[in-house]
Amino acid sequence: MFEIVAFILVALLTWRIIRSSYNQFAHYLNAGMDNEAITHESQLERLLSAAARYYDERKWVAAEKAYLKVLKLDHKNIQAYRRLGMVYSHLNNFEDAAECFELVAKAQNTASDWQNLATVLYREKQYDEAITAMEKANGMEASVSRLLALARLYEATGQNGKVEEALRAAHQLDPDSTAVKKQAARFAA
Repeated sequence: MFEIVAFILVALLTWRIIRSSYNQFAHYLNAGMDNEAITHESQLERLLSAAARYYDERKWVAAEKAYLKVLKLDHKNIQAYRRLGMVYSHLNNFEDAAECFELVAKAQNTASDWQNLATVLYREKQYDEAITAMEKANGMEASVSRLLALARLYEATGQNGKVEEALRAAHQLDPDSTAVKKQAARFAA
């Protein structure tokens, strides 16, 4: 009978320790760990996941809010700034998009980031700044689409000689491109 009572007492104590909100054993195992950092990281991961889901679902306002929350937790998160810039572009908020893309382009210095910046600057009719950004993009990684965009920017500012240079460069990259031929024909007309 004593063994049964002892077994029941041990079982009750074990159950009580497991159910307790303050588990000394768990506290002992976590000693020395930075639980705040773990919580911060998991919260950041959850927000990034939610923001990406909203972005993929094209729920721009929800994505904007989620990326802004990410940036409150981690103000150096370049991917969040990049995605926020894309969200702002979809919302036709080109001024804020330009700020995001400029920050990203300066931090990452990739051709696609400079192209994104050039695109929103073009939409804001800031042609000279857009040309500078697109020239940087083409200097890093020239492509037919970037050279055609640069030609359109030159055309918008009346720099016809540079339009021809950009079209020639695009033609050299892809002599069979119908897009290059169409833009060259339109420019020549």
